Amino acid sequence: MTRLTPEVLEAATAELVRATCEYTRSAQIEADVRFKLEFAEAHAIVDGVEGRNEAERKANLRLSLSEEYSALKAAQDDLRDARRDLDVAQAMLNTLRYQLRLLEVTREVAL
Repeated sequence: MTRLTPEVLEAATAELVRATCEYTRSAQIEADVRFKLEFAEAHAIVDGVEGRNEAERKANLRLSLSEEYSALKAAQDDLRDARRDLDVAQAMLNTLRYQLRLLEVTREVAL
């Protein structure tokens, strides 16, 4: 168990702030990449997508925009990792808060 000190609390709070900023940044990047992909899809559809049926046209669309789909996948992976880091940082700070509360309660009981 981590020893509860003011420095540990400050570090955990700083990590939560960092993780929150990273999550926000990653979410914005993912949204931007998704928007670019949707825009590229719209242009491709207007220009006409080859294929005998809807499934074939959809497959050709994905192939023609494979770089955009790869960029979206990477952005989604980064967003997922940022969410995980945010959850871990929040859990760590919560653990420290519970430790502090436990110390307060045991001190009250001792008095």
